[in-house]
Amino acid sequence: MRGWWRKARLRLRRRARRLVGVLILLVVAAILLLAARLTTGFNSDLLLNIGAAVVMVALSYAVFDPIFEELRRSRVEEHPSFDHDEFSGHVAGASDLVTVMDTGMHMLEGTSRGRFLEAVGAALGNGATVRVLLLDPDSAAASQRAEEIRPVDVRRVIQDNLRHLYEFALALPPAQQARFQVRIYDASPSIQMFRWDDKALISFFPIGVRASASPHLEVYLESPLGEFVQGRFDDLWRHASTRPLSDYVAVPLTVFHRDTPLRSCGVHFVLVEGAWFIDGAPMVDQLTDHGTGRLDIVTSRPLSIDGRIGRNFRLARVDGDSVPDRDSVLRMFDAKYGPRQLDGPGRARLAMRLVPRREEYGLT
Repeated sequence: MRGWWRKARLRLRRRARRLVGVLILLVVAAILLLAARLTTGFNSDLLLNIGAAVVMVALSYAVFDPIFEELRRSRVEEHPSFDHDEFSGHVAGASDLVTVMDTGMHMLEGTSRGRFLEAVGAALGNGATVRVLLLDPDSAAASQRAEEIRPVDVRRVIQDNLRHLYEFALALPPAQQARFQVRIYDASPSIQMFRWDDKALISFFPIGVRASASPHLEVYLESPLGEFVQGRFDDLWRHASTRPLSDYVAVPLTVFHRDTPLRSCGVHFVLVEGAWFIDGAPMVDQLTDHGTGRLDIVTSRPLSIDGRIGRNFRLARVDGDSVPDRDSVLRMFDAKYGPRQLDGPGRARLAMRLVPRREEYGLT
């Protein structure tokens, strides 16, 4: 519904501009014809001819401009590679919609990151909605893409992208946060799209190189190719397996002791071959008072662990003898969330493993 409304609004804007142009030409023609009526001789004939010519121009513009516009929208322009600065400039001037669909965004790497995020801030300031759709770094599709473009660490690239996007979102004013939307999809990547208002750059994922180094097609979203790519984006955006960035960053849970809720909080987590490891630092007081064995963990959403789905878990310590061991798990937390200081504000990470409870505790 929103996509239909945006398309209708863009068409109304173009028709309004065309109507204004025709009206201006007709007003100029009317002034010239009126002046011709009020004068005599050569000046009258000259103004009459010019006025009639302007009328013909206005009628021709009204008839042929829609045809030329349709031809222009159908035109496809090929770029040999992705121009980061040019796209950031397009984003900064966007006033309606900016969308990105990619595995991991090269725009968020190196020196391009600052320019791109600044451009996104400008687009949000213009009133635009910004939607980013990236591949789930823990998905099988991410592993497959990593095999295709070795030695690029696709998982690490996406993790870095998501961390920067989350930090950027936290710094936005509340009104702009609602229009800055990031989601993560779990499907085989097929098309890369970078859209600003009614135009987009699209590319397919080549084998052996990153998509940013391959040719890109610049198309209008109202062209058949543009509508096809936008449809793919909309399908993935709404798919049941696609989740918001907040679900990737933290899992909300409640800590119970003998059926008594002690604390509700969101905790950071990493996935390792189907196992869930959480950062227990937010509930360190409860762990200190009761220990891991006496606490029950109930998550806000069902989790799939060891091939089973449930919401009720217990905690297990992660130490040097665990598989994976504590240092390995902490390095995974650092890769996903960035290094955390052992001194100063905040607490060191406390790696804990979620272990499914027995069937009578709600495991299905």
